Amino acid sequence: MPSVLVATSAFGHRMIAEQGQAAMLPCLSDAGADGVEIRRELLPEDFDDFDALGRACNEHGLTVVYSAADELWSGDMLSPSLPARLDEAAALGAVAIKLSLGRYTGTTTDTWQRLSALIADSPVAWVMVENDQTRDGGIVAPLLACLEDAAGAGCPLHMTFDIGNWHWTGDDPVLAADRLGRFVAYVHCKGIVFEQGRPHASVPDLAEMQAWQQLMSHFPRGVPRAIEYPLQAPELTGFVREQLERLRAL
Repeated sequence: MPSVLVATSAFGHRMIAEQGQAAMLPCLSDAGADGVEIRRELLPEDFDDFDALGRACNEHGLTVVYSAADELWSGDMLSPSLPARLDEAAALGAVAIKLSLGRYTGTTTDTWQRLSALIADSPVAWVMVENDQTRDGGIVAPLLACLEDAAGAGCPLHMTFDIGNWHWTGDDPVLAADRLGRFVAYVHCKGIVFEQGRPHASVPDLAEMQAWQQLMSHFPRGVPRAIEYPLQAPELTGFVREQLERLRAL
């Protein structure tokens, strides 16, 4: 896994809709990013040229993490879209794929074996579930249950820890880091501001960055981290470079 990355969603849905995710790659490369998080929800509806997009990332020296909003679980059943998402990630040359947890209620040994086989058969090295902004997949209890069950079944499932999303669900990020930290393979970083009582992603201030250092102490040393907060500035490459250096210093 690369050290510091940028999720293309950080550039805003409007810019991506107008220019495409590949248009962001030169900026990321020039700014010194180690990788890029390609977002499936920002691809055109009929997009199917994952090989070309993956080659473009490689040509710019960027390792790929693939983000798909699909839910891994629906009760005790695996998502039927998982094989297709793994194939897309493989075509991108992605080292990791990130999915939402969905609604996990426990599953059978056979299902864990099936998930383990899907992961083993894929060239994608890391399969991760993320705490999202829902009560099903964004609170500690079901995430911990799933990851502990996976470990008990010998299934190599990992976690993306989104620092900001806990503010949508009301769980304490520090408590979450303490309970889930051993499973974390990737960290989404975004500052939070509240407008009319609702959280919104923002560039982190100094106090937030200092608080993140406490969170990081619960994770494996050197865990990769990605910018998922708004990147907008008149001199965009320089601003992205500055933000990447802030993440490297964590």
